[in-house]
Parts: sequence; structure tokens; C-alpha cells
Amino acid sequence: MNRPYFEIANPEIPKIVKDLPRGLQVLDVGCGSGVHGAELKRLFGHQVAGVDLSEASIAKARSRLREAYVADVTNPEVYPFSESREFDLILFSDILEHLYDPADVLARHLFWLAPGGYVLISVPNIAIWSMRLSLLLGRFEYQDTGTLDRTHIRYFTRRTFMRFAREAGLEIRRSRITPGILRPFVPWIKRIYERAGAIDRQIDSPSIMESGPYKFYMKWFYPLERAVCRLWPGLLAFQFIILAVPRVLPLADVTDSRSRRLLEKQSA
Repeated sequence: MNRPYFEIANPEIPKIVKDLPRGLQVLDVGCGSGVHGAELKRLFGHQVAGVDLSEASIAKARSRLREAYVADVTNPEVYPFSESREFDLILFSDILEHLYDPADVLARHLFWLAPGGYVLISVPNIAIWSMRLSLLLGRFEYQDTGTLDRTHIRYFTRRTFMRFAREAGLEIRRSRITPGILRPFVPWIKRIYERAGAIDRQIDSPSIMESGPYKFYMKWFYPLERAVCRLWPGLLAFQFIILAVPRVLPLADVTDSRSRRLLEKQSA
């Protein structure tokens, strides 16, 4: 992939876990260069292990996280962890939309979840105002980043995401949104940064996050924008974020040996 990729951390991820204990063991699934794990470590002292298929991104993540591995997230059974390893929080930040069967991948990761642990998921909103307007005008154009990222396979509205979580066996404890009034213009901003030479061409460039205009926006405009978007999240949210716990099913209903071991651990 020759196009530059810019890091833009989701500011709602630290907010949704701020009341959890410090120093948790966290598994960041599809961690990229580790930008979210680094924030969880900085703010709460969490110990983060990341997995991602990109060797270049993992090389950068290793400088930020306690540990990071090149691994296929669709095959968590072969992660380089001992079967006795447990995580207090498993993070799926904008990764499930890249998978053909996100429910299956999510379910298989629960084996690594400690009893009483949490699952945090963030997905983009396909029904954001800009997408509705584009469809009204007869346009459905994939882009390098954003809601119609060329690598997105699955799409979620607010309603279908909540249903997905419930059908995946999760009980939602908290939910938040990231605002989407201005966010659809970010791909244009990225192109401006690229053409102006305001990027360093490194993997997962932090150029935008470190810029003065972005910091000004986050301090003065982001809170107001988010407050407005909460009035109609299905239309105005850019991302939906949930913090959830797995519902424990009756053990008698489960025949798969690995699933039985998971349920035995969760109910211990």
C-alpha cells in the first residue's frame, strides 16, 4: 500500500473505560501501529498486547506497547500466547468491518477474556449524513480512508450494530459515539497534508494528530460537535463505541470443547 496512512486516535475509547481499574491486561485486536494501546497505557497504566497482520505497523507498535505480534486476527487460536493467558479487556477498534465474518472472529477471541472481563468495540456508521447524501445523488465511491474505506467489507448502522452485539452474545454496559458532522471532510484534509508535504512518509503518520489545527479542533469544537451529534446519532455519528460483557449461556447447551472451556472459565 503506497498511500500514506494517518493516525487519528478515537478519543472516545479512553473515555468509555475511564472508570475501569488501572493496570488492566488488554488485547488490542488489529492494533495497527498501536496508537490506541499507547493511549490506554499512558492514561491508565494498562498493559497492552497488540496483534495485526501488517509487519510494518507492528514494527512501530512494538515501540509503544508492551508486546506486539504479526498475526492473523481471523485465526486467534494460533496467537503466540499460552492457553492460560487471560485479558481483562479485548479491544476491537475499527477492525470488525474489515472481516467477512466478524461475529465468528469476535466469538473466538472470547477464549482469551478473563472472568469478569470486558469487550470494547468501535465501528463506523454507514448511515452517516454524508453517505445518505451520496446515495441520494447516486454515488457510492470507495475511498482510501473513511466510511467507505476500500478495505471495508461489512457495514453497520446504529441499529444493526446493536443487534450484532446482542446476537454475538454480548451485554452492552456503556455506549458512546464519535461526532460525524465534520469527520467526512477528513479525507480531503489528508490529501491537502500530503500535497503540501506536511507528512513525514512514515508508516501510520501522526502528522494530523500532532498538528495545531487538529489540537485546536479537539479542544474547542469537538465537545460541541459531539453534543449536537448525540441528538441524532444514527444520522450524525461517525463511529459507534460500546463496552460490553459476554452473556454466559447454559453450559449444557454447548458442545464445542473450546467453547465449553471458555464458559467454564467465565462462570468460575
